Amino acid sequence: MVVRIGVVDLLSMSPDSMTRRVFLEAVAGAAAQLDLTGMPNENRFETTVFGIDPRESADLVDWSALAEMDALIVSGSEPTAAPIAAEPCTAVVARLLAECAEATSLLFSCQSAHAALHLLHGVDRHRLSRRQHGVFAHTVYPDLGADADQVTPIGLAGNGIERLTAGLTGSVPIPHSRWNVMTSADLRAAAVPILLDSDAAQWQLACSADGLRHVFLQGHPEYFHDTMAREYRRDLRRWLANPTLPFPDVPLGYFPDEIYTRLLAHAELVRAQRDPVLLENFPLPLDGAGVAADWASHSRLFFGNWLRSVEEARAERELLSA
Repeated sequence: MVVRIGVVDLLSMSPDSMTRRVFLEAVAGAAAQLDLTGMPNENRFETTVFGIDPRESADLVDWSALAEMDALIVSGSEPTAAPIAAEPCTAVVARLLAECAEATSLLFSCQSAHAALHLLHGVDRHRLSRRQHGVFAHTVYPDLGADADQVTPIGLAGNGIERLTAGLTGSVPIPHSRWNVMTSADLRAAAVPILLDSDAAQWQLACSADGLRHVFLQGHPEYFHDTMAREYRRDLRRWLANPTLPFPDVPLGYFPDEIYTRLLAHAELVRAQRDPVLLENFPLPLDGAGVAADWASHSRLFFGNWLRSVEEARAERELLSA
């Protein structure tokens, strides 16, 4: 049995976009570590990328091909409007929810997660005064919300909503990068189960009551080690081109202390001199040793749990329909 995973890129139409690379690597890295028998892991999961420009007509999208996927990962997109209902991606997410209703799992990331939560549960987002940018500690929080008695397990694992956080213990570092937030209180008020929560950054992982059909990520466990540094450098370049933009903050909890202190001084130089040359030789972490808190192993655990749950749920459905 081959499980078909679709990656929906709402951020870029480029075939080698960073969005596609990080999610494809997240799936491949998690699959390689799964303890599975029979077919080699690399042959158990087949990934297909779909580029969708939210600003273009929905009629240009091959919805039938998307509907054939067993599960979808839907990326975020650049914010363009204040209310989430007015974002172009929200119309795409609404169509995905309708066209791919039979998929085993739809995993929504960042802005697409906000769009899905708004459409499914009526949750609204709030604009932050400063960008939430950095790596923050989270704890496993099996908050079942008001529907606790109605939660039922799906799949052969039979672990309910807790299956997605299996193996995640203690402090779980996760990158966040966003200008908007749906708070943990918002989700609890809407009876949305929260699985990873943070006092500093709000929830990171939430899901539908069955634990798999809809999965929501407010943070970015899929990020490479250097992704956040590249984002910060990009934001500095944007500010140099347009100083009316908010001056970007150095990401919190991401760079080791010595580099973070050096970058604070560097930021003041950039602000004072406005010289693009200052962005040359910018420090880019090469691996887990180059960041203050390495989230890679936690990311592989989460995506592995998700892949296993999708596979087991599909196998169970096939068994029941045989």
